[in-house]
Amino acid sequence: MAEIDAMLALATSAPFGPVHIELTGETAKRLVPVLAIAPTLSDELVFSPQDLAAVQKLIGRAQKPVLIVGLEARLHARKVRQLAKLLACPVLPTYKAKGVVSDEDPQVVGVFTGGLQEADCIAQSDLMVLIGLDPVEMILQPWRYGKAVCDIAAVTHLVHYVQPDARVTGSLDAILGQLNATLLDYQSGWQPSQWLDIRTQVQEKLAYPPVQYGVAPDRVVQLAAQACADKQILPRMSVDAGAHMFSATAFFPSTRPGDVLISNGLASMAFALPAAIASALDDPTQAVMCFTGDGGLMMCMGELCTAVETQAKIVVVVFNDSALSLIDIKQQSRQLPTRGVRWRRHDFAGAMQALGGLGFSVHNEADYKQALQTALDANGPCLIDVQIDASGYAHQLKAMRG
Repeated sequence: MAEIDAMLALATSAPFGPVHIELTGETAKRLVPVLAIAPTLSDELVFSPQDLAAVQKLIGRAQKPVLIVGLEARLHARKVRQLAKLLACPVLPTYKAKGVVSDEDPQVVGVFTGGLQEADCIAQSDLMVLIGLDPVEMILQPWRYGKAVCDIAAVTHLVHYVQPDARVTGSLDAILGQLNATLLDYQSGWQPSQWLDIRTQVQEKLAYPPVQYGVAPDRVVQLAAQACADKQILPRMSVDAGAHMFSATAFFPSTRPGDVLISNGLASMAFALPAAIASALDDPTQAVMCFTGDGGLMMCMGELCTAVETQAKIVVVVFNDSALSLIDIKQQSRQLPTRGVRWRRHDFAGAMQALGGLGFSVHNEADYKQALQTALDANGPCLIDVQIDASGYAHQLKAMRG
């Protein structure tokens, strides 16, 4: 029992995450001595004043910093927002940190992935301030930014993409509190018009090209966001791995930390639907918009039964392009034959109806808008099967990752 307690303490201490247990028959039979549970809260609060001073000096000298906000910052939104206001600089959250600084804040100019979409913003800056950035959130590409970096984190990540010029680790709440107190007179070199220009350019680059049929993925997301706003619904969003993730994370606004449920890093398919159900059951008053590809949904179709049985208040939007589009793009880019990534169109709306839920199949924006209205008014799970033209995904991928 003491070992289990120690592992639970480890999983719930920074950096938060799972603990791998390998239990052999021999290990299971042995007697276990009582172990001290570590780390303790007092250990987590410790940080080096010298390290903090180095970070303060680096930020104080910068004229045009940019804030990169990571998942470890989600519990400290108030102080991160205060720091953003003091620095009056662009903010780039990672996928999991969306909402730490509200997407409605004009300082939020895009999403940070380690790819190309944020390159123009960082090129205009003279310092990257990482707050709670876990390297697992970034795509597997070499570090491309030749800028000074300071890292403010709960722990030191031994495997990282960059060696910062200054780093302080420990209680983010305490570090941010002291840092904010020293920056009250900071003068930023950024102008608000520059934030707007960067944000506009990012969204224009990520916009989906005109489609030949169906609904464009960015419009799927924008229309869903608009329908929620019209009904004054502030939903959580769950997102599956796949090409549709580009539009979902770029165009669905998040205003609160923790409102984006996404499996980036491992990028596990079939994540969005069970995550949406779990969220809805955890808080039945909180609606959930679930964006998934058809490939990911086919890996967890049985979860639709769970949604219907529990009457989870979720709206499942299926980007139905009859393909694993992201892998299809990569096969084409390497001039490989198309294998194992395309199939006939399946009727997910019909499957949802057969299970006792509400299902809608749509092929245009008008029908999609109507389906959204009905789905958002429902008291249980709904599924909207949207016909997607996948031809523009390659453009989005290039804009995001290069």
